[in-house]
Amino acid sequence: MIQRIDAKKRTLVVDGSLFVYRIASALEEATQWEDDIWTLHADAKLGKKVIDTTLGNYQSKLNCNKIIIAEDHKSNFRHDIYPKYKSHRKKVRKPIIVKPLKEYLKENYECISLPNLEGDDVCGILATKPENKDKVVVLSGDKDMRTIPGIHHFLHDDSTEVVDEKTANYNFMYQTLVGDLTDGFGGCPTIGGVKASRVLANKKDLPEMWEAVVAEYKKQKLDLDYALTQARLARILRASDWDNKKEKPILWNI
Repeated sequence: MIQRIDAKKRTLVVDGSLFVYRIASALEEATQWEDDIWTLHADAKLGKKVIDTTLGNYQSKLNCNKIIIAEDHKSNFRHDIYPKYKSHRKKVRKPIIVKPLKEYLKENYECISLPNLEGDDVCGILATKPENKDKVVVLSGDKDMRTIPGIHHFLHDDSTEVVDEKTANYNFMYQTLVGDLTDGFGGCPTIGGVKASRVLANKKDLPEMWEAVVAEYKKQKLDLDYALTQARLARILRASDWDNKKEKPILWNI
């Protein structure tokens, strides 16, 4: 269900890697040949048409007059914090037309990447710049984007959601507790979604939530530095987390 937002023209900021991955995956087809030989194929020309049609539909539906594609940089600062971050993904095969579709985006759309950042960090930074307040819609399928205040449209269920800062901070602390195994970090041992919600319930602001989070880590004999590392892995960057002059992330601290 679409949450109502006003009719103001905005910029559609797209998580490019996730967007392309979904299209490339959907277009793969398996073919069986003689002697039990199987191959995979995909039509990149069709993929390019799907990109244009899909982005055009979202641009119209969400009343946006501009599209920016947020791209992953080849390096990721989180590997310096935690070398195992997303390391398991190296063994996962990417759909065969991911590369040509990413090249197509670069050639035909305005694309932005920032040194050592993921595309979702770029989305978060653009969405939270003071001059962009209420002027951006982030298009993604990543639940973690709810840690970013702003207007979001989610690919997986075609829903629009306005996330305020308090809710975004709650979601950030929730993610710090439960971790994200798809990204390769575990959060606080023994803490699942239900317990994390109880820990954070009725906390008035981010400092109070963080105090409760640290207390849970300490119960597991894990120190402040460990909790802080988990928070920095969970944190999708906002504008306040990026030093534009030095082109470096500002590691999160309360």
